[in-house]
Amino acid sequence: AAVNADDLLPPEQAFVPTVTASDKGVDVQFKIADGYYLYQGKITADTQPEKLLRDKPMFSQGEQKEDEFFGKQVVYHRAANVKWDYAQPAPAAYKITLHYQGCAEAGVCYPPVDTELSINGPGVYAPQEAAADNAKDMFVKPQGSVQADSLAVEQPAATQNAPLSSANADSRFALSRDTIGSNLLWFFVFGLGLSFTACMYPLLPIVSSIIVGDKSGGKRRAFALSFVYVQGLALTYTLVGVLAGLTGALLTVWLQQAWVVLAAAGLMVLLALSMFGLFNIQLPSALQSYFQTQSNKLSGGKVASVFVMGMLSALIVGPCVAPPLAFALGYIGKTGDALLGGAALYAMALGTGVPLMLIGTFGGHILPRAGDWMNGIKYAFGVILLAVAVYLATPFLPYGVVAGLYTALLVAPAVYLFYCARAFSGSLKTVALGLGAVLLAMGAWFGVQSVRGQTTPMHEFLTLHQPSSHAVHGIKTASVAELEQAIQAAFAADPSQPVLLDFYADW
Repeated sequence: AAVNADDLLPPEQAFVPTVTASDKGVDVQFKIADGYYLYQGKITADTQPEKLLRDKPMFSQGEQKEDEFFGKQVVYHRAANVKWDYAQPAPAAYKITLHYQGCAEAGVCYPPVDTELSINGPGVYAPQEAAADNAKDMFVKPQGSVQADSLAVEQPAATQNAPLSSANADSRFALSRDTIGSNLLWFFVFGLGLSFTACMYPLLPIVSSIIVGDKSGGKRRAFALSFVYVQGLALTYTLVGVLAGLTGALLTVWLQQAWVVLAAAGLMVLLALSMFGLFNIQLPSALQSYFQTQSNKLSGGKVASVFVMGMLSALIVGPCVAPPLAFALGYIGKTGDALLGGAALYAMALGTGVPLMLIGTFGGHILPRAGDWMNGIKYAFGVILLAVAVYLATPFLPYGVVAGLYTALLVAPAVYLFYCARAFSGSLKTVALGLGAVLLAMGAWFGVQSVRGQTTPMHEFLTLHQPSSHAVHGIKTASVAELEQAIQAAFAADPSQPVLLDFYADW
């Protein structure tokens, strides 16, 4: 569990040394606060002039501890006593620097502490509150609460309006439990869009057989059976979503490799081409016939049989909706959350099943007639898949290429709509021309904004996953004050440039 910095003592209060100087040497008494301990092996001393003390001090008896940081150690609780004899006659005045290190039982290990004292003849000497400047500075509390496993640095005023980092920007689109309502709604709409492709029409005879097999009749009964059928369909997709969520957590690192990302982008291009009709993705005819036969053997009108029909129907239609389904699974896989994955695919399946429930309840006359408009739905999904491919490949492509591809993905559908509008009439022609004009305007705006440089939101979007072209300059800092100065200088030089902080300990 995280430890709050407000609950930790600064090192000058956790470990308080008192030096008693005599004609023979120095005696150092450490007072250790409750809940803290001091390492015997980390206690050393230097003097100025040098070599005034013998190399081997005399330690009071400590305790053996299997330490999580340094292994088996001798440590002190509450108090420790260390004596050094003089190796040579000491001058009337000299300086002694004590080096020591300790930890809190709560699980926080302090950095080494250096405390310097001025000795002016025999007597008792204790450090002032500001003695251990370095160590104190390392643990000074920034404004606001701080967790022990993270250091919060107040952001300079000049950076308050800095662009979002890629992590923050991605979070706007990430599937998470905090935004589960809106995400499930989008998956439902996504499934509803899939239902208007020609892929779903092979299921209509199955739904019709459900109603025919039911002898009781009535729209309420027909709706109930259609709903059960869709639940069987949804269960299959839910299980796939759960599997995607589980494996997503295990494969996160593997999926971030360059060759995997580029292969996924290439796969999205192939799937998009299948949506454009260049080739078809389907099960072998023998398997399709087998599943269709098994589905036909089940009698309609019985809840259990109808539910199994729905599950088998998912296998029949699955290959046809494979391209958009692959996109959805890739999106879910990033979460590593089985519950979210299952819920998302369930919502998508419900969206897909809405027309099936309508046809099962009210009959086929309410469905729109099949036609070229259904191909338009497939083409739209194809464009979306191409956009996903560009998004995945963005870190490996020049900025100009990325901008050009996104612009083309807006302009090309606009040109296609203008071409198709010639064969349309009435309201359909108006819709095609209007949508084409909107896409063309968006493409033109996108292209112009993309070449205007870093000041535009469009540039930020395009370079969200672009590797930085700036050279990486490392600056070592030894205190929070130096760290804050370095961060302020970095943001002043380029507010849009991310700053990476690397914390480490070499003791």
